[in-house]
Amino acid sequence: MTEKEKKKESGEISRREFLKDAGLLVGGTAIGSTVLLAACGGGETVTETATKTVTSTAPGGTSTVTSTTPGGTSTKTVTSTAPGGTQTVTVEVPVSIPKSGYISWNPDECAACSRCLMTCAAVHEGGVAPQLSAIKWSEGNFFYGFQFRKPIFCQQCSYPECYFACPFDAIEIDSATGARYINKEKCTGCGICVEACPFEEPRINLNVENNVAIKCDLCKDRPEGPACIEVCNREALTLVPAEGRV
Repeated sequence: MTEKEKKKESGEISRREFLKDAGLLVGGTAIGSTVLLAACGGGETVTETATKTVTSTAPGGTSTVTSTTPGGTSTKTVTSTAPGGTQTVTVEVPVSIPKSGYISWNPDECAACSRCLMTCAAVHEGGVAPQLSAIKWSEGNFFYGFQFRKPIFCQQCSYPECYFACPFDAIEIDSATGARYINKEKCTGCGICVEACPFEEPRINLNVENNVAIKCDLCKDRPEGPACIEVCNREALTLVPAEGRV
Protein backbone atom coordinates (compact mmCIF):
# COMPACT_ATOMS: atom_id res chain seq x y z
CA MET A 1 0.00 0.00 0.00
CA THR A 2 1.40 3.38 -1.01
CA GLU A 3 1.69 6.31 1.40
CA LYS A 4 -1.23 8.07 -0.32
CA GLU A 5 -3.38 4.94 -0.10
CA LYS A 6 -2.62 4.76 3.62
CA LYS A 7 -3.70 8.39 4.04
CA LYS A 8 -6.91 7.69 2.14
CA GLU A 9 -7.69 4.73 4.42
CA SER A 10 -7.00 6.81 7.54
CA GLY A 11 -9.11 9.71 6.31
CA GLU A 12 -6.21 12.18 6.09
CA ILE A 13 -7.12 12.94 2.49
CA SER A 14 -10.49 12.79 0.77
CA ARG A 15 -11.39 10.31 -1.95
CA ARG A 16 -11.51 13.23 -4.37
CA GLU A 17 -7.90 14.18 -3.59
CA PHE A 18 -6.88 10.55 -3.92
CA LEU A 19 -8.55 10.28 -7.32
CA LYS A 20 -7.06 13.56 -8.48
CA ASP A 21 -3.51 12.56 -7.58
CA ALA A 22 -4.07 9.12 -9.08
CA GLY A 23 -4.87 10.80 -12.40
CA LEU A 24 -8.51 9.67 -12.50
CA LEU A 25 -10.07 13.10 -12.72
CA VAL A 26 -9.96 13.64 -16.45
CA GLY A 27 -12.24 14.99 -19.14
CA GLY A 28 -13.25 18.47 -20.18
CA THR A 29 -11.92 19.88 -16.91
CA ALA A 30 -9.09 18.41 -14.89
CA ILE A 31 -9.27 19.58 -11.30
CA GLY A 32 -6.07 20.72 -9.67
CA SER A 33 -4.70 22.85 -6.83
CA THR A 34 -6.34 23.42 -3.46
CA VAL A 35 -10.03 23.92 -2.74
CA LEU A 36 -10.80 26.77 -0.39
CA LEU A 37 -14.12 26.88 1.48
CA ALA A 38 -15.80 29.91 3.02
CA ALA A 39 -19.33 30.74 4.06
CA CYS A 40 -21.14 32.93 1.55
CA GLY A 41 -24.84 33.70 1.84
CA GLY A 42 -27.00 30.63 1.31
CA GLY A 43 -24.21 28.40 0.05
CA GLU A 44 -20.53 27.53 0.09
CA THR A 45 -18.00 29.50 -1.94
CA VAL A 46 -15.41 27.20 -3.41
CA THR A 47 -12.39 28.35 -5.42
CA GLU A 48 -11.26 25.74 -7.91
CA THR A 49 -8.23 25.86 -10.15
CA ALA A 50 -9.30 24.28 -13.43
CA THR A 51 -7.00 23.40 -16.29
CA LYS A 52 -8.48 23.95 -19.75
CA THR A 53 -6.97 23.73 -23.22
CA VAL A 54 -7.72 26.56 -25.65
CA THR A 55 -6.76 26.99 -29.30
CA SER A 56 -4.61 29.92 -30.35
CA THR A 57 -6.17 31.90 -33.17
CA ALA A 58 -3.26 34.05 -34.35
CA PRO A 59 0.31 35.00 -33.36
CA GLY A 60 -0.02 37.31 -30.43
CA GLY A 61 -3.81 37.00 -30.50
CA THR A 62 -6.15 36.29 -27.62
CA SER A 63 -8.44 33.48 -26.51
CA THR A 64 -11.21 33.44 -23.94
CA VAL A 65 -11.77 30.65 -21.42
CA THR A 66 -15.31 30.41 -20.05
CA SER A 67 -16.40 28.22 -17.13
CA THR A 68 -20.05 27.85 -16.12
CA THR A 69 -20.83 26.89 -12.50
CA PRO A 70 -23.89 26.93 -10.23
CA GLY A 71 -22.76 30.39 -9.12
CA GLY A 72 -22.70 31.86 -12.62
CA THR A 73 -20.17 32.18 -15.42
CA SER A 74 -16.51 33.10 -15.12
CA THR A 75 -14.40 34.19 -18.08
CA LYS A 76 -10.76 35.02 -18.55
CA THR A 77 -8.96 36.38 -21.60
CA VAL A 78 -5.44 35.08 -22.23
CA THR A 79 -2.75 35.97 -24.73
CA SER A 80 -1.82 33.39 -27.36
CA THR A 81 1.84 32.44 -27.43
CA ALA A 82 1.98 30.00 -30.34
CA PRO A 83 0.60 30.59 -33.86
CA GLY A 84 -2.18 28.14 -34.59
CA GLY A 85 -1.14 25.86 -31.74
CA THR A 86 -2.68 25.12 -28.37
CA GLN A 87 -1.85 26.24 -24.90
CA THR A 88 -2.92 25.20 -21.43
CA VAL A 89 -4.46 27.98 -19.40
CA THR A 90 -5.05 27.89 -15.65
CA VAL A 91 -8.24 29.62 -14.62
CA GLU A 92 -9.50 30.20 -11.08
CA VAL A 93 -13.26 29.65 -11.06
CA PRO A 94 -15.35 30.87 -8.08
CA VAL A 95 -18.08 28.29 -7.48
CA SER A 96 -21.09 29.22 -5.37
CA ILE A 97 -22.87 26.04 -4.28
CA PRO A 98 -26.30 26.45 -2.71
CA LYS A 99 -27.04 24.22 0.25
CA SER A 100 -29.65 21.51 -0.05
CA GLY A 101 -32.09 19.82 2.25
CA TYR A 102 -31.75 16.09 2.94
CA ILE A 103 -33.81 13.12 4.11
CA SER A 104 -33.41 12.17 7.76
CA TRP A 105 -34.08 8.62 8.98
CA ASN A 106 -35.41 7.83 12.46
CA PRO A 107 -34.37 4.28 13.46
CA ASP A 108 -36.79 4.26 16.40
CA GLU A 109 -39.79 4.45 14.06
CA CYS A 110 -38.47 2.41 11.11
CA ALA A 111 -39.87 -1.11 10.59
CA ALA A 112 -37.29 -1.98 7.89
CA CYS A 113 -40.12 -2.74 5.46
CA SER A 114 -38.18 -1.37 2.43
CA ARG A 115 -41.25 0.44 1.06
CA CYS A 116 -39.16 3.60 0.65
CA LEU A 117 -36.52 1.76 -1.36
CA MET A 118 -38.98 0.10 -3.72
CA THR A 119 -41.04 3.27 -4.17
CA CYS A 120 -37.92 5.22 -5.11
CA ALA A 121 -37.07 2.67 -7.81
CA ALA A 122 -40.63 2.61 -9.16
CA VAL A 123 -41.02 6.39 -9.32
CA HIS A 124 -37.65 7.14 -10.89
CA GLU A 125 -36.74 4.04 -12.87
CA GLY A 126 -40.08 2.39 -13.60
CA GLY A 127 -39.05 -0.87 -11.93
CA VAL A 128 -38.86 -2.43 -8.49
CA ALA A 129 -35.38 -3.64 -7.63
CA PRO A 130 -32.74 -2.61 -5.07
CA GLN A 131 -30.19 -1.75 -7.77
CA LEU A 132 -32.65 0.71 -9.31
CA SER A 133 -33.19 2.69 -6.13
CA ALA A 134 -31.34 5.79 -4.98
CA ILE A 135 -31.94 4.54 -1.43
CA LYS A 136 -29.43 1.87 -0.50
CA TRP A 137 -30.00 -0.91 1.99
CA SER A 138 -27.57 -1.94 4.69
CA GLU A 139 -27.79 -5.36 6.30
CA GLY A 140 -25.67 -7.00 8.95
CA ASN A 141 -25.61 -9.05 12.13
CA PHE A 142 -26.39 -7.45 15.45
CA PHE A 143 -26.37 -8.86 18.99
CA TYR A 144 -26.70 -12.65 19.34
CA GLY A 145 -27.12 -13.20 15.64
CA PHE A 146 -30.19 -11.02 15.18
CA GLN A 147 -30.11 -9.26 11.83
CA PHE A 148 -30.71 -5.57 11.41
CA ARG A 149 -31.66 -3.77 8.22
CA LYS A 150 -31.69 -0.06 7.53
CA PRO A 151 -32.04 2.34 4.60
CA ILE A 152 -29.23 4.79 3.91
CA PHE A 153 -29.83 8.05 2.10
CA CYS A 154 -27.73 10.55 0.17
CA GLN A 155 -26.92 13.42 2.52
CA GLN A 156 -26.80 16.05 -0.25
CA CYS A 157 -23.44 17.25 1.09
CA SER A 158 -22.72 20.97 1.40
CA TYR A 159 -19.43 20.21 -0.31
CA PRO A 160 -20.43 17.45 -2.78
CA GLU A 161 -17.29 15.54 -3.67
CA CYS A 162 -19.21 13.51 -6.25
CA TYR A 163 -20.09 16.75 -8.06
CA PHE A 164 -16.47 17.85 -8.33
CA ALA A 165 -15.18 14.38 -9.17
CA CYS A 166 -17.45 13.70 -12.18
CA PRO A 167 -15.33 14.12 -15.33
CA PHE A 168 -18.39 14.53 -17.55
CA ASP A 169 -20.27 17.21 -15.54
CA ALA A 170 -23.11 14.69 -15.21
CA ILE A 171 -23.82 15.65 -11.59
CA GLU A 172 -25.71 18.92 -11.52
CA ILE A 173 -27.26 21.14 -8.87
CA ASP A 174 -30.93 22.07 -9.10
CA SER A 175 -31.32 25.84 -8.96
CA ALA A 176 -34.70 25.66 -7.19
CA THR A 177 -34.03 23.06 -4.48
CA GLY A 178 -30.24 22.82 -4.35
CA ALA A 179 -30.51 19.03 -4.79
CA ARG A 180 -27.43 17.39 -6.25
CA TYR A 181 -28.69 15.10 -8.99
CA ILE A 182 -27.46 13.05 -11.96
CA ASN A 183 -28.14 14.13 -15.53
CA LYS A 184 -28.63 10.73 -17.17
CA GLU A 185 -27.96 12.11 -20.64
CA LYS A 186 -24.40 12.94 -19.60
CA CYS A 187 -23.71 10.01 -17.26
CA THR A 188 -21.59 7.13 -18.60
CA GLY A 189 -21.76 4.92 -15.52
CA CYS A 190 -17.99 5.21 -14.98
CA GLY A 191 -18.39 4.94 -11.18
CA ILE A 192 -16.01 7.77 -10.27
CA CYS A 193 -18.79 9.49 -8.32
CA VAL A 194 -19.24 6.33 -6.25
CA GLU A 195 -15.54 6.33 -5.39
CA ALA A 196 -15.64 10.03 -4.56
CA CYS A 197 -18.50 9.70 -2.07
CA PRO A 198 -16.95 10.30 1.39
CA PHE A 199 -19.19 7.81 3.20
CA GLU A 200 -17.95 4.33 4.04
CA GLU A 201 -20.91 2.93 2.13
CA PRO A 202 -21.31 5.24 -0.89
CA ARG A 203 -24.75 6.76 -1.35
CA ILE A 204 -24.77 6.29 -5.13
CA ASN A 205 -25.95 3.15 -6.94
CA LEU A 206 -24.80 1.96 -10.36
CA ASN A 207 -27.18 0.47 -12.90
CA VAL A 208 -24.64 -1.64 -14.77
CA GLU A 209 -27.15 -2.71 -17.41
CA ASN A 210 -27.85 0.85 -18.53
CA ASN A 211 -24.42 2.27 -17.60
CA VAL A 212 -25.84 5.03 -15.45
CA ALA A 213 -25.41 6.12 -11.84
CA ILE A 214 -28.47 6.48 -9.60
CA LYS A 215 -28.57 9.08 -6.86
CA CYS A 216 -31.23 10.78 -4.75
CA ASP A 217 -32.51 14.03 -6.26
CA LEU A 218 -35.03 14.72 -3.47
CA CYS A 219 -37.77 14.18 -6.10
CA LYS A 220 -37.04 17.75 -7.21
CA ASP A 221 -39.59 17.60 -10.05
CA ARG A 222 -42.34 16.07 -7.93
CA PRO A 223 -44.83 18.63 -6.51
CA GLU A 224 -45.64 16.34 -3.56
CA GLY A 225 -41.97 16.14 -2.57
CA PRO A 226 -39.92 12.99 -1.88
CA ALA A 227 -41.98 9.87 -2.64
CA CYS A 228 -40.19 7.83 0.02
CA ILE A 229 -41.44 10.16 2.76
CA GLU A 230 -44.97 10.00 1.38
CA VAL A 231 -45.18 6.19 1.46
CA CYS A 232 -43.58 5.67 4.87
CA ASN A 233 -46.53 4.83 7.14
CA ARG A 234 -44.30 4.89 10.23
CA GLU A 235 -43.24 8.52 9.74
CA ALA A 236 -39.64 7.41 10.01
CA LEU A 237 -38.48 9.79 7.27
CA THR A 238 -38.32 13.58 7.41
CA LEU A 239 -37.19 16.19 4.90
CA VAL A 240 -34.74 18.51 6.65
CA PRO A 241 -34.68 21.89 4.84
CA ALA A 242 -31.42 23.52 3.75
CA GLU A 243 -31.66 26.11 6.52
CA GLY A 244 -32.00 23.28 9.04
CA ARG A 245 -28.61 21.73 8.26
CA VAL A 246 -26.20 21.57 11.16
